[in-house]
Amino acid sequence: MKKNKFFNYRTFIGLLISIIGLYLGFKDFQVEEFFRALNNANLLLFFVSMAVMIFVVFLRAWRWQTILDPLKNISLHRMFEAEMIGYFGNNVFPLRLGELLRSYSLGKSEQISAATVFGTVVVERVMDAIFTVFVMFFAVLTFDNMPAWIHKSAIAGIITFSVFLLVLIILVINKEKLEDIDWLNKYSDTKIFQILAKFVRGLIMLKENPHTLKIIIQSLLVGGVNIFFYWVIGVVFGIQFSFASVLLIYFVTMAIIAVPSSPGYVGTYHAGAIYILQFIGHPEPRAQAIAVIMHAAGFIPLVLIGGVYFVKSQININEFDEKQVEKNE
Repeated sequence: MKKNKFFNYRTFIGLLISIIGLYLGFKDFQVEEFFRALNNANLLLFFVSMAVMIFVVFLRAWRWQTILDPLKNISLHRMFEAEMIGYFGNNVFPLRLGELLRSYSLGKSEQISAATVFGTVVVERVMDAIFTVFVMFFAVLTFDNMPAWIHKSAIAGIITFSVFLLVLIILVINKEKLEDIDWLNKYSDTKIFQILAKFVRGLIMLKENPHTLKIIIQSLLVGGVNIFFYWVIGVVFGIQFSFASVLLIYFVTMAIIAVPSSPGYVGTYHAGAIYILQFIGHPEPRAQAIAVIMHAAGFIPLVLIGGVYFVKSQININEFDEKQVEKNE
């Protein structure tokens, strides 16, 4: 990859959105109150939260190993290394290169097509998306202060999404029927269709994997420990987040990282976290302090460990071919 590929309109749009996020999150910044709230953080528990985040990456590596097993049996350490390189890429380089970098790194070291490896990432995306959507609905249902109409909408959403997912699963089980739905071709060039096509492809790959049940269980573990991370962050500040509050924080922070931003989700992550923390009842200075610690607990260890593995992998970022990795996506 040439250096100038880092700097295009997408880079500057992401930077602009991050600046807007920082402004929205910290426009009413009260220095003394912020540092007073930050001073309440337990340093030892902060390190525990970082360890939990590293464990989440370990679980993701384990799941990715299972997904890739039909292709090649790769050691768990190598999978963890590639995962960390991916997080390093997302946190340091523009354009969210992490998933491409980890696929390129693994493909290079294991002598597998990087595009083929990248294709397995679709399964991860599908499992994470399904888990996050259901977390959103259950968070809304279990949070006491939600208006009645939102509760009713959540029930309707669960039913609708479940039916939608069931229909897709039935079609995937009989995947030849997908080819007979002619009207879908009319919308094949639309963004919604392309997203749906990737979702269906991920389900097909999951169905064809001999370890489907194991991957589902691993995905539940990944999501569960990730949610636990946010509870630990509360404990860092001496706060016992309720189950519903943790689910809301998890959903909002997972959703917000999909928004274009500068490397490391700076600004967008903070704005989303501060908003939801204020929504569940925390004053703005405390919400800002929690958001900063929450982001740091993931950013610091993943950049440090991922950076070591990135240097070790000897990837020349200037020669990295993004389109070659993405060609099967």
